[in-house]
Amino acid sequence: MQRNLDLTKIKSDEDANTDAVLDDTRPGQSHKALDKLSTQHLYHPTQVEIVQSNVVFDISSLMLYGTQAVPVRLKILLDRLFSVLKQEEVLHILHGLGWTLRDYVRGYILQ
Repeated sequence: MQRNLDLTKIKSDEDANTDAVLDDTRPGQSHKALDKLSTQHLYHPTQVEIVQSNVVFDISSLMLYGTQAVPVRLKILLDRLFSVLKQEEVLHILHGLGWTLRDYVRGYILQ
């Protein structure tokens, strides 16, 4: 019986020590991490930010130049950027990177 009590006490002491270590090592770090996870900083899904075509070109060049296919997640990001530009600006960007609009919509260049 005495042994069981000692093991229980040891276990509760370990839990207290673990909590103390987590609290003492980086005070406020867990709160900072939780703040970063909050959704306050996210845009409303319908809200669109104004972008400049030269910035979109720079971003697009990182994703499209010299490639023949676009990963789906990157294409979604590009679609969002292209949605705020004029169609002629999108066509100019795609042509400058060796893509046609049809290839871009498909997600890969046919050869």
